[in-house]
Amino acid sequence: MAKRVNNEPLRAMAERMFVEEGMTAKSIALAIDVTEQTVGRWRKGIQGDISWDDKKTEFLSAPHNIKKVLMNELNHLSKGGDATIDVKAIKEVSNVISTLSDKVSTQITFSVFREFDNWMATQDPEKAIEFLDWHRTFLLHKAQAE
Repeated sequence: MAKRVNNEPLRAMAERMFVEEGMTAKSIALAIDVTEQTVGRWRKGIQGDISWDDKKTEFLSAPHNIKKVLMNELNHLSKGGDATIDVKAIKEVSNVISTLSDKVSTQITFSVFREFDNWMATQDPEKAIEFLDWHRTFLLHKAQAE
């Protein structure tokens, strides 16, 4: 009976090399001393896992990796290569993501201010009135901006 070998540590390392470092299947096979066919089977995904190609796409499109993608593109362009990505489209999508994640709705702001104002009224009623005026002014500004 053949002895079974646990290749999981190698498979996990190979996946990281492909997804995060952008190495080819051939270079991974050489680096970890397995066949290209083995890397190819792993690349397809095992036991219902998504393929490495899909994981790579998700990894590269994550907001925190966009800078890396842009720096690689800049390096490629500086060596005389043709553009491989649409930088303008990336900028537009990044702006939308930023807008969605950085702003709080007027309704939520109002709820937080109301809770704070009620609490402040029990701490220092005169200061609470001062804050209330500022909160109203800010809410009007925020509502007009939306």
